[in-house]
Amino acid sequence: MVIVHTKTTDHAAAWRVRDALAAHPLLAGAMALIKVSATAQGIVLEGWVSHERAVPLAMHLACRVAGQRSVCPHLHTQAANKKLAQRLFDDNTTHALS
Repeated sequence: MVIVHTKTTDHAAAWRVRDALAAHPLLAGAMALIKVSATAQGIVLEGWVSHERAVPLAMHLACRVAGQRSVCPHLHTQAANKKLAQRLFDDNTTHALS
């Protein structure tokens, strides 16, 4: 689940980043809990993801829609869904290579 932090000052940028992250199946639902906070200077991603390879994915998607703003991830991994996340990453890698 990706949500916009209640104390964000730039709501438009936060919602753009939130929409980009929530559209990806590996970051939506129970695979992650990310709070997006945006200011005029930068965007902060806080929370947890189910696999360490989801952090660069979230950074890549956020940077694409952030424009000139810097993106600062404060994400840690949650071990509970690690096997499921590994299987999903392996399936996506197989489909991307074929």
